[in-house]
Amino acid sequence: MLYLMMQVARPLPRQWALAWGRALGDFVWKVVGFRRDIVLDNIRHAFGHEMDEAGVRNIARSFYRNLGMTLMEFLKLPHMKTGEIDDLVEIEGLEYLDELKTGGGAIFVSGHFGNWEYTGARAAALGIPVSFMVKTQHNPHVDRIQNDIRARAGVGIIRTGASVKEMIRALRRGEFIGMLADQDAGKDGVFVDFLGRPASVLKGAGYLSWRLKVPLITAYTFRQQDGHHLLVVDPPVYPDRNLGEEDAVRRLTEHHVQRLEAAVRRAPDHFYWVHRRWKTSPPKETQ
Repeated sequence: MLYLMMQVARPLPRQWALAWGRALGDFVWKVVGFRRDIVLDNIRHAFGHEMDEAGVRNIARSFYRNLGMTLMEFLKLPHMKTGEIDDLVEIEGLEYLDELKTGGGAIFVSGHFGNWEYTGARAAALGIPVSFMVKTQHNPHVDRIQNDIRARAGVGIIRTGASVKEMIRALRRGEFIGMLADQDAGKDGVFVDFLGRPASVLKGAGYLSWRLKVPLITAYTFRQQDGHHLLVVDPPVYPDRNLGEEDAVRRLTEHHVQRLEAAVRRAPDHFYWVHRRWKTSPPKETQ
């Protein structure tokens, strides 16, 4: 199905593909109802105290439409002309990327927000060697198609579970290691407040920054009304070598979670609400 959609999307003009994506999103929202209850529940918990039910449902509908457009953009990504990604995605904070390009690499943290695939592709178009950590999909055909699209956009792949030695080799080559660090991490995660509730967060980004002595930099892509995108890059932060591992990792984790929350508050319909983000509850304190 994904391959067929890619072949259909390939010859379409960009605006037609985006219109198809919006229509697909509306269909999934109204008819299919894929994880609709989860989406609505998540948005209510995050913003229900600020808006009525109509506002919650407006965010949800807009989320599905954005997701449909993001899918179409991803499928057309390998067929974009040279320089097209540069024209399509403006960068705010380019100086921070330039600052790190000649260093010893960095941990590049984003989330399932906006068009997250454009985040890596735009960095690669700048000449930054970036490899994102990805999980292997259960369907091998989907896994191959997704990673082939990323590779053709200049984005490398590091499989989840790779050794620290592999990370060190990548950083020594001056690469950025990209991570989408916004999924539930289970009981082994770091519990950090996110949109008013404690969420279990993967330790990986903070740990790698601390362990490998490299900066952590966050970036999120915002869809603009004219169909273009704005990639907002935040100033890099560095691990505090005066802290022990646990405190240093927590501080770095809190930083990138705060940056994601700021992005979600700025554009609530950009976040991937289908995740059971708050699935794991923090352990109860012992008396």
